[in-house]
Amino acid sequence: MAVGVAALCLAVDDVWSWARMARWEAVPAELESLDLTKSGGDTTTYQVRAMYRYSFAGHSYTGDRVAIARMADNIGSFQQDLYASLRQAQASGDVTAYVDPARPSSATLNRDLRLLLLSFEAVFALAFGGVGIALGLGGTLGAKKLTEKRELEARYAAQPWRWRTDWATGNIRSSSRASAYGAAGFAALWNVVAIPTGIFVWPELEKGHYAALAGLLFPAAGAGLAFWAARQWLRARRIKAAALLLQRVPIALGSRLRGTVRVDGAADDAREFSVEVSCVEKHHARGRSGESSERIAWQNRWTIPRERCELAPTYASIPLDLPIPLELPPATASDAPDEVVWLLDVRADCRGPDLWMQFELPVFAGERAQDLSPPLDEDARPDAQALERLGIVYERRPDGAESWTFLRAQHRSAAATVTAVAIGFCGTAVGLWIGGAPRVFGVAFAAFGALFAWAAGGLWFTEYRVTLADGLLTLARRGIAGARAPVEIPQAWIRAIRAQRGMQAGRRLYYDLRVETAGDSVTAARSIADYSIAEWLARYWQGGSPVRARAEPESSRESGRHIAAPLARELER
Repeated sequence: MAVGVAALCLAVDDVWSWARMARWEAVPAELESLDLTKSGGDTTTYQVRAMYRYSFAGHSYTGDRVAIARMADNIGSFQQDLYASLRQAQASGDVTAYVDPARPSSATLNRDLRLLLLSFEAVFALAFGGVGIALGLGGTLGAKKLTEKRELEARYAAQPWRWRTDWATGNIRSSSRASAYGAAGFAALWNVVAIPTGIFVWPELEKGHYAALAGLLFPAAGAGLAFWAARQWLRARRIKAAALLLQRVPIALGSRLRGTVRVDGAADDAREFSVEVSCVEKHHARGRSGESSERIAWQNRWTIPRERCELAPTYASIPLDLPIPLELPPATASDAPDEVVWLLDVRADCRGPDLWMQFELPVFAGERAQDLSPPLDEDARPDAQALERLGIVYERRPDGAESWTFLRAQHRSAAATVTAVAIGFCGTAVGLWIGGAPRVFGVAFAAFGALFAWAAGGLWFTEYRVTLADGLLTLARRGIAGARAPVEIPQAWIRAIRAQRGMQAGRRLYYDLRVETAGDSVTAARSIADYSIAEWLARYWQGGSPVRARAEPESSRESGRHIAAPLARELER
């Protein structure tokens, strides 16, 4: 914080001096000495030094102030340009000094305000001073909240969901507005540092130091962060408030999440609402050598059509009735370095900014008996349209054989993201190599680029096919490394088929299907974006889930991703 205060003082002093010097009077001057000094170290700084004489109101004076700022620096080429202009003025005998009429002994040879230097000082003032103030205020507020939480922990030691007021009451506010504030603050802080970094790259490029191109990554990332923050802010401003009203607290593992999302804002133009529940494992770094990480342990998505909701021009009410698996970790209520967070995300495509809300769920171990009644269509066959939206083509032959083809490039957004990362790493490696940077850096970036390129190739070109006929499950795969010989497994030999956690791309989790026998385990398909469909396929291929049509539940329907009733002709066996 002291660095920020010092930088702020320098910036204010520069602006104040510039405002005063604007009223100083210009008089002829004579240069007695002029020099451009250099100071070495990690970086080279420059400063123009001069001695000059001038006359004002009949008196003779000497001065040594050259510009507003009195310190050496390497911000831009101001010092070199000023030295060149003064040398030229000295040769022509046309040197001008600016004199303070109130104090004629005070003068300067240049009174221009250096915007680049001022920006640099503002960066330090905002980056260090702003962070210091934020930490101070955050520490004060955090200490108060921590004291209140410790009191609740002591009072309800065996009921961690009562350590938070919103969890205890079952009235949970959306955190989307807080996320928008955090995104805006982080993007502003990043760009305050990144933009000057990008400006300093150009002088280095003019000198032929092409390795400095890596510095452009920071302002490029800053532009992306600014776009992300603006999007979060527009989403948050769309609604005044949003709350999740739970029927029962806590939400027990192995039970159902039942409640209503109440939106105070316009959402009547939404065709459907996308609902996503995630179990996220977070590790927070402790100490300088620590590393923070985030891993989605489980995730599922549903779609609730507008017909199931109560919509009005000023509010919306969205009913929820969602299953929560039993074999997952409960939420963590204490301040531990390793925590588990259960999140509910609700989205909708609307006119203008999209609707997005996020709630933190009180999911804990507890009684499940009252919530165990399954929805009526959980075991129904996914229809062809639902599979097609996931990049899965279903076929049924006249002889009764069935096949599922998991098309290549079924997740173009994830594949494009990985491809962009690979290009970024490889491009940086080429730039470092051409720029003469240490070879180890180029090799390291190239290695990471090759890994991401291989992963991107798998997403773009790998295709899986599963065939089920007469109790025989056949698995085939084709990819950039060629085709795998089909693997034939009798259903009687299958010990289990599991929908396992697969690739995580950003905030989205994909599932892989693994077929386990007594002596082997084979991947049947990868990167399935819907947990419910992955679970249904696993049960059906294993022969443990009959195909039957069921009615839709009252609270939600998985349109697009939902598990719908099969066609009548598919039921005839």
